[in-house]
Amino acid sequence: MALPHLTESNGSIVVLSSLTGKVATPFTTSYSATKFALDGFFWSLRHELAMKNIPVSITLCILGLIDTQSAMEKIKDKISMPAYPAQDAALAVVSAGASRVWEMYYPWYVRPICFIRDWFPQSRDWMIQKSYQQASDEKQSVPK
Repeated sequence: MALPHLTESNGSIVVLSSLTGKVATPFTTSYSATKFALDGFFWSLRHELAMKNIPVSITLCILGLIDTQSAMEKIKDKISMPAYPAQDAALAVVSAGASRVWEMYYPWYVRPICFIRDWFPQSRDWMIQKSYQQASDEKQSVPK
């Protein structure tokens, strides 16, 4: 494992995750499960490293919808929210890793959604379902 090298160099681990690893969304069951697993694994590892005074930084990057070909293909006609530029997301990831922050949220709307996840669960679920319903409604209303 890379841990001895990371320990010697006071290294960093930067983890790319997703909003769907913090807040469950429709049509993302398998993907969401893997991202929730990342969250749990790396938070547990962070505790273990801290308890052993191992100076390795772990940054979880919680990303929303990013404009990449694979993401756009998977969500096509399913969601009505803007995708944010991949280059801006990459810059935010690099900056967060260099700053050794515990969590980074990109774009702007990801942090508030994570906040309301626990405090206002019905509002959270309504917003999520509404964003998917709008995309579904728009698809159905397109003349053929």
